[in-house]
Amino acid sequence: MSGLREQVAHGLARCGVVRVVDSLRPRWRRDLRVLAYHRVLPRQDEESFAYDLDLVSAWADEFDWQLGYLAQHYDVITCQELARRLDAGRELSGRELIITFDDGYRDNHSVALPLLQRHGLPAVVFVATGYVGSAATYWYDALVHAVLQSPVEQLTQRVPEPLVLGATPPLRHAAATQLLRLLKRLSDADRQATLASWHAELQVPADLSTLGSPHGPMGWDEVRALQAGGVEIGSHSVSHPILSRVADSAQLRHELLASKQAIEQQTGQPVVSLAYPVGGRNAYSDEVVAIVKEAGYRFAFTYEVGTNLPATWDAWRLDRLRVERYVSRQRFVAALALPRWFA
Repeated sequence: MSGLREQVAHGLARCGVVRVVDSLRPRWRRDLRVLAYHRVLPRQDEESFAYDLDLVSAWADEFDWQLGYLAQHYDVITCQELARRLDAGRELSGRELIITFDDGYRDNHSVALPLLQRHGLPAVVFVATGYVGSAATYWYDALVHAVLQSPVEQLTQRVPEPLVLGATPPLRHAAATQLLRLLKRLSDADRQATLASWHAELQVPADLSTLGSPHGPMGWDEVRALQAGGVEIGSHSVSHPILSRVADSAQLRHELLASKQAIEQQTGQPVVSLAYPVGGRNAYSDEVVAIVKEAGYRFAFTYEVGTNLPATWDAWRLDRLRVERYVSRQRFVAALALPRWFA
């Protein structure tokens, strides 16, 4: 299906249909489009990439092109600007778009920020505050790295049956993806215990230092530099758990409240937005959403695909359009114009 969509997107782009549809779209659908990125890096060999390749949303040259397109055709705003417009009673025009990043990788500052500034565009970066300034990378990426680097050939602990890791990077990536799926079904306590067991068996510690590399989280100085450069900082919880799997209400409140407070203390600016870690339909719950509202967030974003109509949206369950590194420029444009078909 992905190949077919690419072919159709190329065809529609060649005959100019996409641009016509996109220019006329606000006449019948004045929705808010929100793009979801994770990482932007200089183009490099994918076979030798030692971390989770699926978190690379775009290579730097493609991100540069995407920003140029967005600057020309959309009204790129932040969540704070969206709140101001809504509070002033302004209707959306249908051209508004928000660029978001999840997690807070160091390359958000070193690679993405200069490109955003080059095009004069803002963005929103959701940071997991417990990782800010840490030498170790995020738990999910640490697991992928361990699988890729492990000297062992199979994993036997806490899996339904022994998992052969494979002898090539693609096979190891596939095995890591399978393990991540298993983790997402567990309670938060079981997830942490399982990760500890797997890292021990893989013989690659979870806390390997990423200092000096782009594969770790930003420090607070880098977060503040983002803000000074026109990027809004939002919350992505404290420790990036799957919030719906957190059984302890006190811990859940800590994840949602302490992250907001830490960002506000470090940046001096109010936090109005949150992105749910992982963000799929099962990653948040009614209880989670209730605490998000109670904490004072104006907006919260899922990782579910879609756009948002102000008349019908739930401001604490807003959808986004995912950007992936393998999507062509034609498909990127088509996904913005016709998200139901191409996103």
